[in-house]
Amino acid sequence: MRLKKFLILFAASLLLAAVLALCFAPLLVAGGLRLWAGHLARESGLTIELGKIEAQLLRPVVVEKVRIKTGPAAPFRVSIEVQRLELGLNFSAIFSPGRGRFLHALAAEGISADIRRNAQTASGSPRFAWRVVEDLLADNFKFSGLQLHVEDPSTSVDLHDATLSGAQMEAGLFTAREFTIASPWLHKTFSDLRGATSWQEDRFTLGAVVLTRGLDLDTISIDLSHISESRIDLEMTLDAFGGKLRARVSSDDRGDRRIWDAAGSATEISLAQMSDALDFTDRASGSLHASRFTFRGEVTNLREATATVWAEVTGLTWRDRTADTVMIGASLYNREVQIEQLYVKQRNNQLTLNGEFALPRQWADLLNPDFRGDISASINDLGEFARLFGASPSGFAGSVTMNGSVSAHERKLGGSLAVSGQALVLFRAPVESLTAKLSLKESKLEIEEFELKRKNDSFRGQAGIDLAGERPYSISFKGSIGDLAEYAGLIPDALRRFELGGRLELDWNASGTSAAHSGIFHAQGHGLHLLRSPVTPFDVDLEGDYSPGNIFFRQFHLSNPHLDFSAFVTIAKDYFQLQTLRLDLNGKPKLQGNVFVPVTLSKIIAQDNWLSALSGDPNFDLDVTLDPIDLAELAAAVTTRPDMSGQAAGRIEVYGTPASLEGRSDVHLRDFVFQNETRLTADLEARLTGGTLKVKTNVTASGSDPLALEASIPFQPEKTETGYLLKTDGPLSATLNFPAIFLARVPRYVPRGIFQGGILSGQLAISDSLGQPRILGELHLIDGKFGIGASLSTRVMFAGQSATIEFAQISQDRALLTGRGEIDFHELDQIALTIFPGAPLRDSTPLEPGDCVSGLEFSAMALNAFGSRPVDQIDFRGSLSSTNWTISLRQDRSADLRESPAGSPRTFPFCWDDRSHGKTLTLRASPVSF
Repeated sequence: MRLKKFLILFAASLLLAAVLALCFAPLLVAGGLRLWAGHLARESGLTIELGKIEAQLLRPVVVEKVRIKTGPAAPFRVSIEVQRLELGLNFSAIFSPGRGRFLHALAAEGISADIRRNAQTASGSPRFAWRVVEDLLADNFKFSGLQLHVEDPSTSVDLHDATLSGAQMEAGLFTAREFTIASPWLHKTFSDLRGATSWQEDRFTLGAVVLTRGLDLDTISIDLSHISESRIDLEMTLDAFGGKLRARVSSDDRGDRRIWDAAGSATEISLAQMSDALDFTDRASGSLHASRFTFRGEVTNLREATATVWAEVTGLTWRDRTADTVMIGASLYNREVQIEQLYVKQRNNQLTLNGEFALPRQWADLLNPDFRGDISASINDLGEFARLFGASPSGFAGSVTMNGSVSAHERKLGGSLAVSGQALVLFRAPVESLTAKLSLKESKLEIEEFELKRKNDSFRGQAGIDLAGERPYSISFKGSIGDLAEYAGLIPDALRRFELGGRLELDWNASGTSAAHSGIFHAQGHGLHLLRSPVTPFDVDLEGDYSPGNIFFRQFHLSNPHLDFSAFVTIAKDYFQLQTLRLDLNGKPKLQGNVFVPVTLSKIIAQDNWLSALSGDPNFDLDVTLDPIDLAELAAAVTTRPDMSGQAAGRIEVYGTPASLEGRSDVHLRDFVFQNETRLTADLEARLTGGTLKVKTNVTASGSDPLALEASIPFQPEKTETGYLLKTDGPLSATLNFPAIFLARVPRYVPRGIFQGGILSGQLAISDSLGQPRILGELHLIDGKFGIGASLSTRVMFAGQSATIEFAQISQDRALLTGRGEIDFHELDQIALTIFPGAPLRDSTPLEPGDCVSGLEFSAMALNAFGSRPVDQIDFRGSLSSTNWTISLRQDRSADLRESPAGSPRTFPFCWDDRSHGKTLTLRASPVSF
């Protein structure tokens, strides 16, 4: 009886437990799924976020919004987002592993995955828990709406709108709207892809995918049966461009190392079909006849890896480069790279190279490697062979033979190399013969013989370089060139204007180490002349020596039958010196003196500023005298087309430090004529003492009154933290008088803006300082002719740091424009010039924001021209030391309100130096201005 009651109570308890389990199953499943996700996150180092979970009884679990991210220390930055995840769970697998996987079915919709290499990964980054991947494998799966992006520094892969499914009992499907690969060598998009899949016994296979014409993915299989042990196996077969390509890759962990094992082969692949199908930038043709590749080891530790490669390419054409056969065979084993063969065959050329190279145990030993190599070449068409390596075939021709072997072991070198050539063209320069012999002994490289002959030209030299220690070297070179013009092709394009002709002989000897070097040289030129220049041919004799930071010319001599120039020249790190400077003209001394300038020439060339090139503690010493000289006689001595005449004489003397600089200068020019311009006479007297430069000058152009200037100007370089600057805050005093200068008679080589005619007169008194000068006086311009066909008459009155344009009258194209204006130059970096037209103007130029003005024009406007913008004020803004000026056009407040707001300016920059990108601003006058 008691047993019967017990059985009834036990059955009732089981029934109650079953009912409770059914009622609370959704909550238990949802909670258990979150606990499982947390466990996976801890095991793998991932961040997993689950959204809303729907767990209905006897139905798949649905999760809305799943986000998965890797940690900051992971080697790859992975971000995955799933809009909807459906999980079919198999709880019986928990109690009986033989009943299948815990995940029976997995369906994901709206997947976005972004995978990028983490460049800041720490060396001790945690290992990934591959068992987590095994737990996520399902008996059946389907991914839809997949968007995938994979990227490393040089290559990116994108997959758009893809669907992938697999099932244990039936075939699956793969589709993709677009698949894109972008790399430096290839950028290709494959569209509308379809294929079949198989998912059997932990092996996923994808096949029958037509990528593009001539490229079909036959099969790609991934074996995941050992994924929990961090092992992946992949096999792939492609029908590629008329041939076959096969590859096998496996990877597994060995302690803290990941070992890769890869092998591949390719046969009869058409390079022409490949170029057309993959849209190569440069089309290639030929055939990859056969190729094999193997690799085993760590990708990041090639010194411990093993690899082999062998390939044969026939009929290769790429760009304009051709080769009948290219073969390469190489292997890597036990830290040694062995090149069994590198063979290049053209119709008349062939090159064979083989050897061995030991990878250093430490990368610091890369400069002292162990290697052995043999080279043999027979090149009968050097131009065609040079084309293969990217050089222009027109710059090379002839035949060359080369034989030799080189070896190095424990920093001891050995071997030799012999090169000979006949009837050559090297860099577009013809060469009759070339002979070179090199030898390696212990750690020393010796060029035992180098000889190049061409007509009457010859180059001979020897050299020795020790590759160990401080790398001492010695070089001896002699050369003789009959005509430098025949070597013009060797001159860089930037120096083509200095192409020389004439004969040159050079003798150079040098020696030194990696830390210090020195040498002596002697160059003699005969009949040197600039090509396409009227300069008279001259002879040169340069002899000197050099050492770090110093070049001394004990002979610096230039001469021709009428002119002779000589000096002792020193170019040092922080000064430039000419000693015993002398210029003789037709046997008579004309220029003599000494020059010591404490500047660095390289800084002047780089920065174009002599103040920034001054040495740390400069001391000037210049004393140069020019005796009276006939400029017509000088011009006849230096050029075949003399266009200069007149008389000149002068002297310049400067000495001392910047704090106590003293000097004087007297220059006189009489009846100077250049290029048939107006005759010019000038006198200049200058005295420098106590930081003040006093200048007195008179300049007279034939037919005009003299221009007279007397000035006292502060001139003292001042040392600052960044270098030297010229002080501008000292007292300034100057007067400038020019009663009547006829602009049409001013020589064109004198800076005079854009005026081609007119009369300029005025008297100015300048005071205060260079930085903020005060100017008093007046300036008159009568009928000043512009280069654009306009004329200007104006009167400007200066009143300190401002000026008034009392009137201005411009006539052009039947238009007469009048106006007045103001000039503000309180700050020379912010000069303001404002013009107020005397009658309405119209701007008819379609200027938009971002445009620049490259010219101004004035013309008449028809009575019915109301489409243009009205202008009642023109502003110019800019700096005295800069070309960055702007022009602003202001609109009358009573103007058409459809334009910009009343009174607001439209401002545009000037671009005088870039007229091709600028616009000419045309201002039109209303009829009342005629």
